[in-house]
Amino acid sequence: MNRHEGDSWAFADDPGPLVRPFAVTRGRAGTNLHSLDILTLVVAVRTDPNAATLDREYEEIMRLCQGRPISIAELAAHLNLLLAAVKVLVSDLIDSGHVIFRSPPPPADGPDPFLLQMVLDGIRKL
Repeated sequence: MNRHEGDSWAFADDPGPLVRPFAVTRGRAGTNLHSLDILTLVVAVRTDPNAATLDREYEEIMRLCQGRPISIAELAAHLNLLLAAVKVLVSDLIDSGHVIFRSPPPPADGPDPFLLQMVLDGIRKL
């Protein structure tokens, strides 16, 4: 947007990335998101003839998910949207039965402290 002193803001000017995610999700954020993570993989399970009636962002997610799993992070990059907005959109598609998801397994309890101590002792002997 090129603005000069004395120019007024016009409706044709791009409002920027701050308004769009709010508009895309219709103001919804962070509630009932099926425990989606940035590494969660999403794949389309239906090719609905009614998919053409979906909003543009939903159609794009469905197109990207056809035939191969794609992560939430990749979807956000392709759509040029915030992760929070993509989580809301994917959650809607999960609720409607258009896509399924697989979240990464929870991290293990962590490394064995005894094993770490043995490694540290071995390094110190070097």
